[in-house]
Amino acid sequence: MTNYKNRKEKNGIYAGAMDNAQEYARKVKYHGAKGHGFAAEDANHLDDVLSGKNAKIVGDDNVKNGADRLVNGQEIQTKYCKSGSKCVSECFENSEFRYFDRFGKPMQIEVPKDKYDDALKAMRERIKKGQIKGVSDPDLAEEIVRKGSYTYDQAKNIAKAGNIDSLIYDAKNGVIISTSAMGISAAITFAVSIWNGDEWDVALQNAAYSGIQTFGVTWVSSILTAQIGRTGVEQSLRSTTDWIVSKLGKDLTHCLANAMRSGSEIYGAAAAKHLSKLLRGNIVTGIVTTTVLSSVDAYRYFQDEVSGVQLFKNVAVTAGSVAGGTAGWMGGAALGATIGSAFPIIGTTAGGVIGGLVGAFGGGTALQKGTKSALDTFIKDDAEEMLDIVNKEFGDMAFEYLLNKQEADLIIKKIKSLDLAKKMREMYASKDHSSFARRLLTPLMDDVISKRQLIKLPTDENLLDATKIIVAELAA
Repeated sequence: MTNYKNRKEKNGIYAGAMDNAQEYARKVKYHGAKGHGFAAEDANHLDDVLSGKNAKIVGDDNVKNGADRLVNGQEIQTKYCKSGSKCVSECFENSEFRYFDRFGKPMQIEVPKDKYDDALKAMRERIKKGQIKGVSDPDLAEEIVRKGSYTYDQAKNIAKAGNIDSLIYDAKNGVIISTSAMGISAAITFAVSIWNGDEWDVALQNAAYSGIQTFGVTWVSSILTAQIGRTGVEQSLRSTTDWIVSKLGKDLTHCLANAMRSGSEIYGAAAAKHLSKLLRGNIVTGIVTTTVLSSVDAYRYFQDEVSGVQLFKNVAVTAGSVAGGTAGWMGGAALGATIGSAFPIIGTTAGGVIGGLVGAFGGGTALQKGTKSALDTFIKDDAEEMLDIVNKEFGDMAFEYLLNKQEADLIIKKIKSLDLAKKMREMYASKDHSSFARRLLTPLMDDVISKRQLIKLPTDENLLDATKIIVAELAA
């Protein structure tokens, strides 16, 4: 089966890279003073999603006194503070409760798991003092205060890199992103297989195989990208991406920023800030995805199966493909969303996805081919060098074995049926390339000549009689 990096289904990897970049952009807020609060929102939301609840993050709209989360229709405000009483006091302004849902009832206040009892006690006291409009029974505090799934310290850890809590959260979140990318790869692979004439069962197996590979690449990439996003790398890239966005112009910035996000449209400085974060996410995601995709090549290098030059070339080509694919996805999604907005049946979301798929495949393929073509002019593949040796040894052995054209063609056919990529790597790793080539060819040639017709050699008398006839003809 063809290596997944060379298949059309790599669109799933590009889609996963874009989703990882968007997650990176969302989590930039973890760096702020209240980063642990945002981390608590995301972590509790993820747990609700994975438990099958209808959950949604709604706090990104920054509506004053609005909900952070919506779970099964219940509006929730998340407060993760050092103490339960502090969590509750944050919900009041001038001794009046601030958070009411669309029906005029108090929102649920989500607090750290380990601060719940303290928060419940504080809320009861507030109710006794008449500080919550329409609520007079202190026992109703249990309906207002909601126990979060995480402690205060866990929320702080999730906002930071390099600890168990943040790694577990990123691993769980990566499953959702990777499942989406897996679906895209599987769908495209299945369609291509059917179009190529494969049976339904074969197409299904190909789709599953492609989906599994895409899931693995995207999942590992999502964890690494998220962890890096919590480090100083984020701050070091900011001036660069801010400069790039400043050169794009307001219209293009607005178009790209809104194509890559959900919710109400943003303009001006907000759009520029969001796009800059997204670009930083794309830079980090691109590097991480390239590293993950190139891990097999790196392993082969350390196993002496490929040269350092070949490793460099493979990584460069992979980087070109990832860069072109993610850039194509961004551009295609922006164009698709713009076109889709003009057609209510399609819509911006569907238009963005369709445009992203087309742009990713076009951009990824073009840049991959361009990079490889440029490198081919001065770097010859290890496999090509090994095949040159095989060809030379084949010519020598064909003479030694007295092969006819039919036999030579049959052996060449057998050679093509081998896993040549694997054999050439093994050949490169061997100490004597020529000897390896001979060991590869010998059983193939032995098999062919074993089917030759047995020849009964003429006796000396037969040769003498034939000689007499020839001499007589020459003398005549």
